[in-house]
Amino acid sequence: MPRPARGVLVAAYGLLLWPAALWLAWLLLARVDFLYPSAYRLLDIPATLASYVPHNRHGRQDFVHTDAAEHARLFAAMVHAVRHGGEGLETLDYRDPQGRRLGLLLTPDEVTHLQDVSRLVASGERAGLVALAGWVLIALLLGLLRVPPPGLKRFLLGSLAVIAILAGAVLALGPVEVFYAWHHWVFPPDHPWFFYYQDSLMSSLMQAPNLFGVIGGLWLFTSGLVLLGLVAIGRLLSRISMQRRSS
Repeated sequence: MPRPARGVLVAAYGLLLWPAALWLAWLLLARVDFLYPSAYRLLDIPATLASYVPHNRHGRQDFVHTDAAEHARLFAAMVHAVRHGGEGLETLDYRDPQGRRLGLLLTPDEVTHLQDVSRLVASGERAGLVALAGWVLIALLLGLLRVPPPGLKRFLLGSLAVIAILAGAVLALGPVEVFYAWHHWVFPPDHPWFFYYQDSLMSSLMQAPNLFGVIGGLWLFTSGLVLLGLVAIGRLLSRISMQRRSS
């Protein structure tokens, strides 16, 4: 194979690593509800609820009778629904510690927003699966061609440089401004996505956008660990492919 073509394969190998790692890390974190109970304590979400729920403008002040276990259950239910086509969002209710139903958690606009999020997540998960499959195929092909995959040090330095540039751009523009601009870009213009705490139990439960910042940092850290594992697996796949060709 010509050297330029090999260079393209090596570049594709590196480019597919990050989306594959991000997808796998997403799946891992979704299984543990993105460690919501830990973030709940870190951000002092109970204080946010205590401040805003009594002033809820949709008549959901009785949410004050729920506890931390119920809050974790509700967040887990929203995570599950977002990953399963929005199933159950309209009927998601909140209960007191005795299990007595108090009311519906989400307003119609919030249901619509989470359904939009669900479609976005589904697209991202499909892209992650494709990235992982493509990366595995390229790793095997590199082995058949006896082309070593990119070195770990070089790849990590390049990744850190890209992350630093992106982080610098976000900090320069403002994390909240970037968060809002991204929402304007990916969601339909006639679908509300911004909800004040006193209007939204969902926003209060998530202390939006602060919780998303915590989840984003956790996701990036977990993705880095997964990426290191994928690099090791990629070298192993390449080595196995080389050995099979030799035999």
